[in-house]
Amino acid sequence: MICKAYPKINLYLKIVAFNDGYHLLESRFMRVCSNCYDEIEIVPYSYDKVIGEFGCAVEQSSVYKALQALRAISGVRFPPVRIEVAKHIPSGAGLGGGSADAGCVLRALIAHYGSDFVDEGKALAEAFFALAESGVLDSRGTSLDSSRTKEMPSSPLPYNLATLAKSIGADVAFFLSGAMCAEVRGVGEEIVPLELDSDDIRQFEVFTPPLFCDTKRVYSAYRAMVQNKSHSFSPRQMFASKSNQEILSDDVSAFMLNDLFAPACAVYPQLLEIQKELGNGWFFSGSGSSFFRPIKNIQAESRHQGS
Repeated sequence: MICKAYPKINLYLKIVAFNDGYHLLESRFMRVCSNCYDEIEIVPYSYDKVIGEFGCAVEQSSVYKALQALRAISGVRFPPVRIEVAKHIPSGAGLGGGSADAGCVLRALIAHYGSDFVDEGKALAEAFFALAESGVLDSRGTSLDSSRTKEMPSSPLPYNLATLAKSIGADVAFFLSGAMCAEVRGVGEEIVPLELDSDDIRQFEVFTPPLFCDTKRVYSAYRAMVQNKSHSFSPRQMFASKSNQEILSDDVSAFMLNDLFAPACAVYPQLLEIQKELGNGWFFSGSGSSFFRPIKNIQAESRHQGS
């Protein structure tokens, strides 16, 4: 099996509360299917083996954790596999590369071997196959019927799939769900897929500077800003009902859309210079360091230069 794990961007990211040691967020995730993706090969092997340049010990990688978490479920059975990941999604870039890899591996393994699962594993596989057949997502994990902008049923991931995803990492649930665009809430476990209007923004250019942003340091800086009252938690539901085009309107900035941009700039001041060099119309994804802009801006800029 060979599959592609595509990154995501956060069209907006608002932190609305802090609970039991976790920052609770509301965000619009959008998968970016471009020429930047991790390629994952899964083949039968004599024992479980994970290979890849993850920037950490293999045992600490999201792919290894996903494989072990799936095997730990009662009734999950499939032959040993060798999983090799060719990494192209930058790390520390706010693109969810590790979570994308984990979600991709889980989807591939359950889709290929799930019919042989029993007990708890069978229930998990049945939930996965029902999700693909429900009409919310197609078999490739893309949203169906893009003629409307409507909120789909809340959190389509059944409890067992959501629990599996959450045990691996905060954003894994989004990638396991297969959604192309979704409202993501809580610590990333609550997924609300969205259907986009046919003329809404769905293509983006992503720029990732050669800068690794440590997520823990950025969140710690945000927490310090809240404690010293230079920042406060955002109101709930600020952007959830808006279209992508409304969210990325001309009168908003990276600071307005992403609560982590200011603390990221405090930890990595060079981000401000990068933003200045990029110019207007660029926004900040996750805890950084990537910036993105909608394709509509690129097209408008080309028309302006040609006039």
